[in-house]
Amino acid sequence: MELVMKKTKEKTMLAIFAIGFTALCGCSDTHKTVSTEELQCKTTESVTEASATSEYTDEEIAQMQSDVIQAFQSLKDEFGDEEQIQNFSEYLIENYDPARIAQVADEWHTQLINNGTEDSADENAYHELSQNLYKETGKSLYVLWNEFQGILEDETVANAHNIYFKEAEESEIQISFAGDICLTEDGFVIDHYDEVNGDLSQCISDDIENVTKNADIFMLNHEYPASERGTALAGKYYTFRAEPQREEILKELGTDIVSLANNHIYDYGADALMDTFQCLRDENIPYVGAGADMEEAKKPVYFIIYGMKIGFVAANRSEKIIYTPEAGENTPGVVRMYDTAMMDEIISEASKECDYLIAYLHWGTEDSPYYEEYQRNIAKEFIGQGADAIIGGHPHVLQGVEYIEGKPVVYSLGDFWFNSETKYTTVLNLKVDMEGLKEMSLLPCRQENYTTHMLYGEEASQFYDYMRELSPNAGIDSAGVVSPAE
Repeated sequence: MELVMKKTKEKTMLAIFAIGFTALCGCSDTHKTVSTEELQCKTTESVTEASATSEYTDEEIAQMQSDVIQAFQSLKDEFGDEEQIQNFSEYLIENYDPARIAQVADEWHTQLINNGTEDSADENAYHELSQNLYKETGKSLYVLWNEFQGILEDETVANAHNIYFKEAEESEIQISFAGDICLTEDGFVIDHYDEVNGDLSQCISDDIENVTKNADIFMLNHEYPASERGTALAGKYYTFRAEPQREEILKELGTDIVSLANNHIYDYGADALMDTFQCLRDENIPYVGAGADMEEAKKPVYFIIYGMKIGFVAANRSEKIIYTPEAGENTPGVVRMYDTAMMDEIISEASKECDYLIAYLHWGTEDSPYYEEYQRNIAKEFIGQGADAIIGGHPHVLQGVEYIEGKPVVYSLGDFWFNSETKYTTVLNLKVDMEGLKEMSLLPCRQENYTTHMLYGEEASQFYDYMRELSPNAGIDSAGVVSPAE
């Protein structure tokens, strides 16, 4: 778990701690940490340095440590054994205001007792504790745990555990999403890009770029391999491949993370897929939904931003004739969800590692604006496993949006920048804080003639009318803000 911290004496204490607790860093595969050097966590005034413990007597400190250790025993099921919980409790007391930490722990423990869940704390209980710790420290439970483990002390170590750091000016984080992008050579949008001498503003309008670049996190679907190797899959009608240098376009757009769980990432075989991984690493763009083997493909990606930990997972269910292989024990491929059992497990585990979890899914019927019943069933299933938002793609056109159990489901974002076809598209914005989703909105956009641009005035109104027709279970106002249907 990660976090974003100011450069205070607290960093010194973390360095001391990291040396003393090196042995703990490898004890849990599910809870890893990252470098505080890069964490831009806006800590509140309630956050204190280690020297704050001097305000209390040794006896008072010892009593508060004992109280916190007892209260946090309910963390054992998910966060470690009894010794780890004791060390974590002592770490919080030593590095933050002990009285406030003790109060948070006591109130949480009392609530568990009153609810009869002292021995069976669930995800909701962990998230409630996370919110309360955030109020006192400026860091969530999941970030504090990663900080405690010591992995946040070094960015390289953090990245190795799929934890990345982002800065944010406000505690309300904007996460933006676009649909499919395809930078394949000799056709589609890249020919136009080359014709305008690589001027991206003549391909994607400046107002859209301003959104994608200024989002705290921007994600899209990477619908092609980036490589000079491989052979097009035999029998497949459309096969895509981009030159490795095209990945620079993603950086220019402000891309922070991509999904590779789609039906074109393997168009040129295993070597091209492996090259794609390296190209993205070279551009410092994390990816989800595919890997050199299943162990890598299943791993979520996490961002620590403003003291929160945001998680991403991805999976593919888009082919009637299977060309794209599932990753194996020693072979590259994607995460599939034709059978949802594995994705259920991925989501369930990831939801216990972060404050907000997004599942980006490749599914649905191509060129159909209507989502299918199986998509809704999967969305409901994954939300039940702990996903906080479901974002979809693959149909190449927009599909409807709705809320299931209070969680947003966007069935398809359509093509973002893909070909010459004229069609609506969008940039989806989620505003999230420690309490969850604050707002979801859609930007009115259109792709046409190898370009994508924003819509205004009457054209924007027509876009929202269209989305309302596709979204009977949601309300969409004139500014594109989406709310649950009344």
